[in-house]
Amino acid sequence: MRMADLKVLSEQTAIAGIGLSRFGKFPGVSSMGFALEASKRAIEDAGITRDSIDGVLVLMSPLMGEQHGWASRVAAYLGVTPSFCSTMDMGGATPIGMIQTAAMLIHAGMCTTVLCTFGCQNSPKGVFPMLFGSEFAIPYGDIGAITFMAHVGRRQMHELGVTSEQYGAIAVAFRAHAAKNPDAQKREPITLEDHQRSPVIADPLRRLDCCLITDGGGACIVTSAERARDLRQPLVLVSGFGQMHSAEIIRPWDNGRGGGAEAAEAAYKMAGVGPKDIQVVQLYDGFTPLVMHELVAYGFCKAGEAGSFVADGNLLCEGALPANTAGGLLSEGHLSGFGHVAEAVRQIRGTSYCQVPGAEISMVTGYGGAPHEAPPTVAYTVAILRCG
Repeated sequence: MRMADLKVLSEQTAIAGIGLSRFGKFPGVSSMGFALEASKRAIEDAGITRDSIDGVLVLMSPLMGEQHGWASRVAAYLGVTPSFCSTMDMGGATPIGMIQTAAMLIHAGMCTTVLCTFGCQNSPKGVFPMLFGSEFAIPYGDIGAITFMAHVGRRQMHELGVTSEQYGAIAVAFRAHAAKNPDAQKREPITLEDHQRSPVIADPLRRLDCCLITDGGGACIVTSAERARDLRQPLVLVSGFGQMHSAEIIRPWDNGRGGGAEAAEAAYKMAGVGPKDIQVVQLYDGFTPLVMHELVAYGFCKAGEAGSFVADGNLLCEGALPANTAGGLLSEGHLSGFGHVAEAVRQIRGTSYCQVPGAEISMVTGYGGAPHEAPPTVAYTVAILRCG
């Protein structure tokens, strides 16, 4: 489908149910157990029967040890017989990619109600596994997402004048939101001084610049807008979405915004809005430099202005761009983006613990791929939700 044709999908589908499993440190629960728990909660939240689900999309945990038919296994455990199953993997970009895929399946008449779900147990054998890395980088200890994002952070500091204290302002803001969220892994308020005293993990990243490690799962139910109007929850329409995939580490910044801009532009065009119309956003915050990058890529700030923007408190719930109002990956928990989707829906429903008054347009982003592997790959996804 050409980009010009995506408008026909705008607000034709809705997120009718959301569910998060227990999450935090739960070594006795499997990846499948978390996925099923989250799925059951999403089904209950939507007020539908399992028999009505005819599509199942699952983000496969890379640590669960079963490599085939993961989506079909989820369906079997739930006792449903869908006409379409698919196991997807774009890392943290996948939940929004699932919502986009579900919208296309429903538009094509292949499904009516699609379950999107995920579960992850980080230490299935009691030991956290070795991180992945490129054969060109492993000899130098440059392994995993943390070291990759440290390179991004150092580049931002060099080219854009970003400071460690400005990264700290992001962490402090999101922790302030998590303090209001009774389910968040980290609720203790932090100060900028706490951030600056936290140990350096991969220079310039400090511990409080890095996301949490979380066992848990998430799920959502996508169906037609027409059907969702008759279900239990307030109508949350999928107004726009977009994806972009690239080998970002070798991509020049020729557009002045960096990678991901195309995903946001597609979502804005489909929804008929722009950055200034977004009332609340859930930015994929694996690391604070990624948040800084997204603010520019998605049109909220010009290059060189993001640091002062966050330092002025604009990401706080009462700021100009309320962001990550449940605490995000930095403080609520790392559910590969499903926590972000759930919070974006809650903001439209008016049920967030850190509610933005009158929120009718909510944006949520995803980031994934394997930028620290060879060849480097990056996936950006963006969805815009609107009150029905």
